[in-house]
Amino acid sequence: MRRTVWICLVVFIISFMISSAFAEEYTLEQTLERLLDKSTRGQIIKGQFEVSQAKFNAEKIGYYLPEISLNSTVPSLTETENFAQFYGFTDPILAKRRTNSRTGDIRLQHKVITGGDITIRGYVYWRDAKYPSTINVYDEDRGEYVSYLVTAKDKTLRNTLSFEFSQPIFNTSDSRSAYNSAKTNMEQAQIQWRVDQADLKKEGVTAFFDLLMVGLDKDMADKNSKLAVFNAQWDSVKYADGIMTEEEWVESQSTRLEKRLALYDAEASYEEKLNEYKHLLDIPNEQSIALQSPPTPSMPAASKIQWLKANAEYTAETELARMKMESSERDLKNTRSGGGLNGTLRATYQLGKEDVTISKEYQNDDIYLNDINDNNNDTKDWQISVELSYPLWDGGASKANVRSSELAYESSRLEYLAAQRNAKNKMEIAIKRMEINFSKLQLLEDELKLADKKLKEAKDKFQEGLISEGDLLENEVYYLEAAKNRLTTLKDYYHDLIELEKTDTP
Repeated sequence: MRRTVWICLVVFIISFMISSAFAEEYTLEQTLERLLDKSTRGQIIKGQFEVSQAKFNAEKIGYYLPEISLNSTVPSLTETENFAQFYGFTDPILAKRRTNSRTGDIRLQHKVITGGDITIRGYVYWRDAKYPSTINVYDEDRGEYVSYLVTAKDKTLRNTLSFEFSQPIFNTSDSRSAYNSAKTNMEQAQIQWRVDQADLKKEGVTAFFDLLMVGLDKDMADKNSKLAVFNAQWDSVKYADGIMTEEEWVESQSTRLEKRLALYDAEASYEEKLNEYKHLLDIPNEQSIALQSPPTPSMPAASKIQWLKANAEYTAETELARMKMESSERDLKNTRSGGGLNGTLRATYQLGKEDVTISKEYQNDDIYLNDINDNNNDTKDWQISVELSYPLWDGGASKANVRSSELAYESSRLEYLAAQRNAKNKMEIAIKRMEINFSKLQLLEDELKLADKKLKEAKDKFQEGLISEGDLLENEVYYLEAAKNRLTTLKDYYHDLIELEKTDTP
């Protein structure tokens, strides 16, 4: 048993070392793809849009296709007992009634393009009842009809098919308002989804470049620490030979310690940014990763830039403001229509078939009567009506609601106009900033190439013994600083490109 445990422990350690030894490389493109499609944040953003889309599809299906429902009741048994007056009797008689009934219907409801509703209903009613009744029997001895109390039974089966059409006249249609609201919500969610994706991509770009830059900071801190150690060693030799004062030597040793502490801080910052990157992308903590420095994207074509400037008013900000204004305007119209004269046109037509069988039985020593009445009737009913209503006084509630809707609409209208005015200016600033960052990148890349050339020459000279290790470290630090300057501007340039993705297509 102990041997098995040791074997499992060794296998786990070896597998952990192997997984840690092989770091998974991520490009910026892979980072953003994983962030949008596989991370928790990306799934949440996608799910929010899918929910609003599903709600609109459900509303659209309900608007263009009928809704069918089947309703039924279980058999209902009712029994009552009370005094009642019956024909032919002077005093009330205690009577007991029992009814067993059941109903069911199938209903089809459909919204029409005018904003009205059509309802088609098939209805079934069944009843089996037993109750007291009277029957008149001719009494030969008395020469007249005599009323006797008997038990009556009736069985009823009623089938009806009805058609109903209702149409709002003055007030707005609730079904159309619900459809338009769901459509607006879906369109807003679609734009917001694109905005949220762009913002999430900016977070991914920031996390990616920050991790690259703190990696360079850690390398620079390591080189500076080694350079400080190298200088401190030479200063110790100079101090021993009397070339350097004690104060200068102490300052050199202090610089060595400061650079060493800076290295610890840089390593801690690197681990912090590494954890932030893994958390954002849902990468396991034990997974080793390595990032590839991304290339510089080319500038958008001149035609694309002109298109962006020409369609500046269709940015996500302006489109959301426009939809908010339209939604407020629709709410205002609905509120106004509900506060005045309201009317509904109703038209109904019903076909019915009813089969009723009523039986009464009476028997004494001389007479037996069985009175059966079987009715089978067809019915047709129709009705056209206009229902009107007008609120006379409600304490000012309707007026307050209208005023509130007017203020909400006016506020959203002003927000939309402000967004339109600022859209072009914001677009021009964004494009100008992107052009400046692109120009800076060209200069920084030239600087990086120069630093790389100087570093290669320094390495060759160091191999030939022409320069010291300190000179080589200084060239390495210069190269790392040039690389970090490029990454800083490249991050800003990627942010500019992502910000332009929020522009909507007209």
